[in-house]
Amino acid sequence: MVKISVSNQKGGVGKTTIAFHIGNMFASDGSRVLLVDIDPQGNLTSCFTDTLSDENNIKLLFEGINPEPLKVNQNMFLVGSDITLSKYEADAKLANFFRLANFLKTQEFDIVIIDTPPSLGLFTSNAMITSDYVIIPLDLSRFALSGLADLMNSIEKVKDATGRDIKILGIVLSMVNERSLYYREIYQTLEKNYKDLLFNTVIPESVKLREALGSGRTIMNVLPEHKVSVAYRRLYGEIRERLR
Repeated sequence: MVKISVSNQKGGVGKTTIAFHIGNMFASDGSRVLLVDIDPQGNLTSCFTDTLSDENNIKLLFEGINPEPLKVNQNMFLVGSDITLSKYEADAKLANFFRLANFLKTQEFDIVIIDTPPSLGLFTSNAMITSDYVIIPLDLSRFALSGLADLMNSIEKVKDATGRDIKILGIVLSMVNERSLYYREIYQTLEKNYKDLLFNTVIPESVKLREALGSGRTIMNVLPEHKVSVAYRRLYGEIRERLR
């Protein structure tokens, strides 16, 4: 079982969109996929259902109960979340940091994709502690690079504290307007400082992507030849290559 977190403590960088699309592509290729939404905003969950049953809610982990993965598509299952998860975030006793890791030991999937909240608190720590790999989406904001340094420092702290060999699978520029003033500057800085980690693929910004996600479908299902569909297929190819 390969466990991948999609993480950045900054919101609005495309974490959910990437988790949703990558999960769907692994499932389409025949992998048995578990999507884990450990963000109280529940954005990944809302791609599949507006009414999540308690038995499928990740909040049960923090009540000492294993949730039941919900089948949402061929080869694809979901442990979802909603705002009720947030009441557990301040309960930082040691056992709570290992809830997700212990749960996943009871599951049998080929791929686990974990969508994390825009913070470095209890829920993101749960994801990091159990993950083999982390995908880091970045936008083109002026704070993107400083946030990246903070996240990578947090990953190193988790590695030191747990002895786990968590690898950064890659950094991907997401929701990009290539005509943006910041695009070339940020890309060149990333290429200089993180060349081995940077995915070659850049995910363009598009309203069509948001519309597809809002309907619970991938952009590839809606507009297979769209530039964003092409980009996601390329990103998926790079991810498969790095996992070899």
